[in-house]
Amino acid sequence: MKKTLQTILAIITSILLTGLGVALFVHANLGSDTLTVFVDGLHRVLNCSYGAASRIYNLIVLVIALIVSRKNIGWATIVYALSVGFTMDYFEKLLQPLQIQSAGMMIRLICVCLGQICFGITYALLIKYRRGMNQIDAISYAIVDKTGISFKWIRTGMDVLLLTSGWLLGGVVGVGSIIAMTTTGVLVDFILNVMSYKEKNNEEFANGI
Repeated sequence: MKKTLQTILAIITSILLTGLGVALFVHANLGSDTLTVFVDGLHRVLNCSYGAASRIYNLIVLVIALIVSRKNIGWATIVYALSVGFTMDYFEKLLQPLQIQSAGMMIRLICVCLGQICFGITYALLIKYRRGMNQIDAISYAIVDKTGISFKWIRTGMDVLLLTSGWLLGGVVGVGSIIAMTTTGVLVDFILNVMSYKEKNNEEFANGI
């Protein structure tokens, strides 16, 4: 029961952090993270909201992930894919009164960094609890299993693909996009290592009592 509650809290946290991260990138107006660039491209091509474009993206990539990496897809993946678009719309509207895009460059860069941290924690939580990781991470791990290449490099490659595709669709690209493209894989890998280290120390402490 405790493990289930931890997983549910992790999923809820991930959904909220994703919505907040996207909103921070969008309002900073320095170029979105790689996923948001792609969703932004869909939003412009399909003339729909960010949330609706996100749901379309998530459903398509979910099908691909189910085909190539079924073992890494669980109930959390589906819940995340179907609900994260709503939190994106919610936080995007919530941050509008702050007029972040009109703030100084330093404030906007801080928002980009905070947004990127939100994504790093989100993806690490989804991987950690193994009830269904983010679809892109599931696909990335399938490639890792086939090639033996480190996850952080495969994930970076996926970010390059998302960024390029989103830009071709008309998504806004800028310095924030470059930060996201080059740091997401490394950041997720780092947070996972920190989580594993803390978990190991807690187990050793409990066994020592």
